[in-house]
Amino acid sequence: MKIRAIILTVLFALFTLGNAVYADSSLETAGADIKGAIAREYTEYYADTLEAQRTSFHGSDKASFHEATLGEGVAYYQVNVHGDSLSHELTGYKFPLYLEGTQVAVVDATFESGAWKIFNISNHDDFDSAIKRVEAEYAGNGKFELIDDKRYNLNYVYTNSTINEEYINLTNDESISPAEILNVISESVDSLNNLNRNSNDGVILVGGGPNVSPSDNQTSLLLPIILFGLSLAFAVPLIAIATQRRRTSGTLE
Repeated sequence: MKIRAIILTVLFALFTLGNAVYADSSLETAGADIKGAIAREYTEYYADTLEAQRTSFHGSDKASFHEATLGEGVAYYQVNVHGDSLSHELTGYKFPLYLEGTQVAVVDATFESGAWKIFNISNHDDFDSAIKRVEAEYAGNGKFELIDDKRYNLNYVYTNSTINEEYINLTNDESISPAEILNVISESVDSLNNLNRNSNDGVILVGGGPNVSPSDNQTSLLLPIILFGLSLAFAVPLIAIATQRRRTSGTLE
């Protein structure tokens, strides 16, 4: 009996410790007040819209979107670059949206004008499963943060333990280092700069150059000038004839 009691005590301690470690490594979640505010806003302003587009939001064979429920809101961050280092800035919370226990959408919330508000709802239906998969695999790795930064197309979970710091791609579960994230950001910035540069070149080419044909606007602006010149060409001789006639009649009188 004593041996059995000892075994049960050890197992209970291990189970409790395991849960504590997992809780410490879990992603930050929204408080009840934030979740309540988003749920009320969804019901009042967005449920009708999703109901009208239920096929696009994986709800064709499920209950009404007025019966949808929010899951836990996971905090997500953007990255700030400081030379060769990175920091994370809280942007908002992502709430999985469920119909009959199945995730059908993601509700993004941010703090705006003194209140937490919905600013986007996407039809992604794998957010919850991806987060739980990464949490389960990397449980005990210390700090966990969701990085969702559309400026650089980043969709990662950041982990930071005492021996390792890495970013796990939520799309393919690949793990990369902070230095590699900096490279991803640099490539994204270069691509954006090239896009802007090409766009500006396009504007310059359309607006001028020796091989550019006149646009419709240019033709419409030139046409009144041409017509005005032609009218002057006809009007000047007529004015001269009329003036000459007045002088002749004045001499006869």
